[in-house]
Amino acid sequence: MLIVGNPKSIHTKRLSQFFEQDYQVNLINEDIDFSFRNLFPALKATKAILSKLSPDILVLYQLNLTAFIAILANKRKKIPVFSIGIGSDILLMPQKGFLYKAMLKYILKNSQAYNAGSPYLLEKMQHYCPKNSEILLANLGINPIQPVEKQKIVFSNRLHSPLYRIDEVIKAFANFVSKPQYADWLLVVAATGREKEFQQLAQSLGIKDKVKFVGWLSQKENADYYAKSKIYISLPQSDSFPISLMEAMSGECIPVISDLPAYKGIMKKGENALILSDEEIAKADYLEQALDLDNKTILSHNKAFVEDYANIQKNKAKFISEVEKLILREE
Repeated sequence: MLIVGNPKSIHTKRLSQFFEQDYQVNLINEDIDFSFRNLFPALKATKAILSKLSPDILVLYQLNLTAFIAILANKRKKIPVFSIGIGSDILLMPQKGFLYKAMLKYILKNSQAYNAGSPYLLEKMQHYCPKNSEILLANLGINPIQPVEKQKIVFSNRLHSPLYRIDEVIKAFANFVSKPQYADWLLVVAATGREKEFQQLAQSLGIKDKVKFVGWLSQKENADYYAKSKIYISLPQSDSFPISLMEAMSGECIPVISDLPAYKGIMKKGENALILSDEEIAKADYLEQALDLDNKTILSHNKAFVEDYANIQKNKAKFISEVEKLILREE
């Protein structure tokens, strides 16, 4: 099996672990520059990898330019393809213009099996898949987080791209700790990409010593922060149902999240999380509201939800079954 996705991503690595018992799993070479300016060299390198490995199945984890190049490289080889949409690739990429929409449709047209991690993402994915395609509904699941005594920590571990509005998180935290009763709280910002910019923002807001930038975290380090953080915050402008949110729910954090279509019918304001509109996010004065919620109700609802929706063994079995059906169909 060759998995085409970000080889540094913890989610790509977790997906590979689903199949390691039954397959020799390889990840695409992280040294390849999968960009438009490097399209032809990347295509040549990907063809070489396919020729060398001769995989029985190609798994595309995130349907972006990298996946498109892999599909082009596979055109003659016709290795069966399992395409996994993860969120922004389905929800945002087609909105960039005709070329991106055509690229997504081409990836899906040349795939034989499909997966989406949430009902909303599945619904949107159907618009771009070939007619009457069956899409597996399953996510990567989570390893349950064992909470410990909570500390006065607000934890953010989303990516640093503008989509995730980390700057808005920092501004809201600055307002929060400006109030004497919350002055001893700490904001922990994980991931990488714009640390210098965010550090300058924290300094300009006078909270440099109250924001800790921890970079990329291992699975265990992430789990440790979920376990001890009182509040988990995730404010993307668009998203599917992220694994990180399910992990935070399992770790008994109070989730503070943006109001997204992907959460409709799943997350309820005041019952699962503090859910914020774009207008409320812009006001940056909401964090204390999270502490006013009924903590027992939230923890009870979220525990039940995670046990049902994010059971790692149930979801793993679904992925394995889908791959087995695809290989048998090709044989």
